[in-house]
Amino acid sequence: MIIIRKADIKDTEQLSSLMSELIEEPNDPELVGAELERIAQDDHYFLAVACEGDEIVGSVMGILCRDICKGCRPFLVIENVITKDGWRGKGVGRLLFETVEQWGKDHRCAYSMLVSGCNRTGAHVFYEQIGYSKACGFRKYFD
Repeated sequence: MIIIRKADIKDTEQLSSLMSELIEEPNDPELVGAELERIAQDDHYFLAVACEGDEIVGSVMGILCRDICKGCRPFLVIENVITKDGWRGKGVGRLLFETVEQWGKDHRCAYSMLVSGCNRTGAHVFYEQIGYSKACGFRKYFD
């Protein structure tokens, strides 16, 4: 049975590996662990993991952003969305999104948004199935 819970420092190795799968390049567990500690201390962040027993099979991160529109309600940015290969199509992503969206609603967010690579067409079908619509967006990496 899949359980969704808040990520913890003990999840460092598995999350580092999962993020490597997401970004298709190596990820440094030491840096991930340090960032997990900072995220745990910041109420504007919510990092959730989907677990089957001791195995992490998915993740999602929500970030509250202050706003001066929409009644000055915050908005929710969703990042680090991945379901481990072999677990896709089994409801893991849906559970993760329900959890992070509820967290956003609990914090009065007016809306949520996420960015996804243009080549991740399977993920785009899923996002549309759970109520997200395509919008024009841009991203610029600094290094």
